[in-house]
Amino acid sequence: METTNIPQNVIKAILYIIALDNLQLSVGSSGVGTHKWEDWHWIITESAYVTSLRLILDPLKELYASKTNITTGQRDTVRKNIKLARDYSGYGLTGHRLLIKIAGFGNDNDWTVANIKFGTPLAKKPGKGKSESTAMLKPVLTLNNNKIGEMEIGVASPEAPSVIRLPEGMRFAKVFRCISTTKPISTDAFVLYGNAKRGKMHVTFDGIDLSGTEKLYAWFYGIYESTKGELGQASGMISAEILF
Repeated sequence: METTNIPQNVIKAILYIIALDNLQLSVGSSGVGTHKWEDWHWIITESAYVTSLRLILDPLKELYASKTNITTGQRDTVRKNIKLARDYSGYGLTGHRLLIKIAGFGNDNDWTVANIKFGTPLAKKPGKGKSESTAMLKPVLTLNNNKIGEMEIGVASPEAPSVIRLPEGMRFAKVFRCISTTKPISTDAFVLYGNAKRGKMHVTFDGIDLSGTEKLYAWFYGIYESTKGELGQASGMISAEILF
């Protein structure tokens, strides 16, 4: 791989960068106050670059897709910044090798969102037929927002993390939640919160007693359900402190 895994299609490239930014800013392996980008051994300027890139491209996404309302200058801005992103995060001698770091220090979910196979176990997984697709698919969950009394959970397809729509044959992703002061030791502690169809789940904490002195955390995982009612495998868990 000479450059990066950023898609050649411009809209897909923008969605990829948005998904990568959501992931790199999500809670890291050491818990609240840490971030994924630290797990990957990125430095703070590398994290800030991806976020700044997202802030430039995200507002231009709909304009670029319309093809008629975008100006030549805005179109050039989009293309130039995507090219710079490839150079910045690329595998060449002058790049920061951001995806190589994810390959070396990330996990299965990280590799899936970043579309990394080379140098990871994903490159060695055999292909699966459609009859096995439900059993093999795991949604990729990320923390999009964490505000007082509410959170937004991103629910992405492992086959195309930057695409909002569900994978073919899936009815929705079932999102389960557990509220605890410590990490749950099994999925038995979780209850179904709701079904996500459009790539995200808005979560509130109505009726939850938040008056205690200990910090409370919300833990989430997801499972796909197919149009035939078949359930897939549980995704990796994500968590965040409940703000109140």
